[in-house]
Amino acid sequence: MKRISTLILSLMAWAMFTADAAEVRVRVFERGGDVPLAGVSVCLGTRARLDQFGAARTDGKGYVLFSEVPQAQVVVTASFAGYKSEQESMVTSNTDRMLVMSLPAGGGGPQCSIGRKSAVLSSSGLVVSQFRINAGATATGSGTIRLNNSLNGMATQYRASERSDMEGAEWQNYADAPEFKLSSGAGVKRVYLQVRRHTTINGATLETVSPVVVDSIRLR
Repeated sequence: MKRISTLILSLMAWAMFTADAAEVRVRVFERGGDVPLAGVSVCLGTRARLDQFGAARTDGKGYVLFSEVPQAQVVVTASFAGYKSEQESMVTSNTDRMLVMSLPAGGGGPQCSIGRKSAVLSSSGLVVSQFRINAGATATGSGTIRLNNSLNGMATQYRASERSDMEGAEWQNYADAPEFKLSSGAGVKRVYLQVRRHTTINGATLETVSPVVVDSIRLR
């Protein structure tokens, strides 16, 4: 009974810890200019453990995103070869935050260490890990289908089209099995799906967009 009570208390504590979790987005520039730096190692954590809440590399626009960050006093560390690393302290809240950092040329300072696996995960970003029309069916007699999908990462919107360039496809609220209406005429139909995480922070619109995935089904 004591062990069960301890487990319940632990789960309650974890729920309280994560209930107000939010996103922290960091953008890194070269000091003295407006050039964003790609490939910068960014750690989110504490001074005792720099990567306690995550570590990743900035993308081509200098951004890195940390999701489900609890309310806490955190330290953000950014380091990159050929530049002096920088650290910033911030208090996270239950609302999304964005921090802009700049690195001066040189060297030294605390280092954010990231292995090869972390770098790959960071560069891949938001990904549709599985996409199956009508849960994998090969044919359908109805022109309305379901786009069953699962993700690596979190999305807020999706769009779908029978065009690979997604021209004319509108972004809609994300769902893991939304309906889609096929074009008329029997035959094999190829449907393309893409998702994104879309937020507005401090008046700036930011997004992370997944690669396009495709599946097909035959309309009888």
